[in-house]
Amino acid sequence: MRISWEEYGRIKGIKQLDLEICDYGHVNILNLGWEAWGKWHCSKHEKEHVLCPELCLKVALNILGCELVRKRTKKSEEKPKPNRPYYLTNCYLCFKELKGAGKHGVVKNRNNPGFWGIGSSYKILCLECVGRNFYDRLKSSKKKTWRKYLGRGYV
Repeated sequence: MRISWEEYGRIKGIKQLDLEICDYGHVNILNLGWEAWGKWHCSKHEKEHVLCPELCLKVALNILGCELVRKRTKKSEEKPKPNRPYYLTNCYLCFKELKGAGKHGVVKNRNNPGFWGIGSSYKILCLECVGRNFYDRLKSSKKKTWRKYLGRGYV
């Protein structure tokens, strides 16, 4: 099998290749992020096939006359994880859970660095992190607002 230089650059650091081989000998390298071929069940021949979608699937349908359906997997016994409540967010620095402003997942202004006039790559910050890391950058009016919020217990 020949691969391009770009593909070689992507796989040269991988210690083990995750390969999937179809029934006709074509190779699918799963580490490269290609779509896995998966198992197909032929209702006509009562056989299970691993087929690549480009060539082998067409051969099985047209020439062999297979009636292919996807192999079903068993459902796991695990219960689905519940979604997080819509009004909770996390601080990007200390990962403390903060309350949002309403049911649409909007962050409160006091947790938005733009509200404090801080040009930061972090989108959500708690008041402790604003005070600990950016207090020197705040204007005097914003320092007063920050102290007022701390006094109200919004930490």
